[in-house]
Amino acid sequence: MKNRSPSRGQTMVEYALMLPLLVLIILFLVDAGRAVYYFSVVHNAAREGARWGVIDPVDTAGIEAAARAKTVGLDPAALTVYSDMPTEWTIRVRVTYNFDLVTPLISGLFGGNPLTLESVSTMHVEG
Repeated sequence: MKNRSPSRGQTMVEYALMLPLLVLIILFLVDAGRAVYYFSVVHNAAREGARWGVIDPVDTAGIEAAARAKTVGLDPAALTVYSDMPTEWTIRVRVTYNFDLVTPLISGLFGGNPLTLESVSTMHVEG
């Protein structure tokens, strides 16, 4: 009979202890990557809505449609688009999105509530 090294059992125990932490880190990175992508989409939507508003600042339906057209991959029900004119020569478009985390443990750190991603774009109106 062969003598087994005691380090083999120690390695398996260390692996078993570190595996949950490693999985948690990977899931956190997945959620963080999704959040960065969604924020990028929200930011681009606000900018596109403002670009539409530069040409026709009173066309709120057109501004919202232009912004929503750039929200590929987002849930339309969780998206809001708001536009206004803070001054006579500027248009401001605010786009918000309620981002749901997919990892239950990470979501629990935020109280189970969705994160609100928001971007505001302000541009000078053509006159």
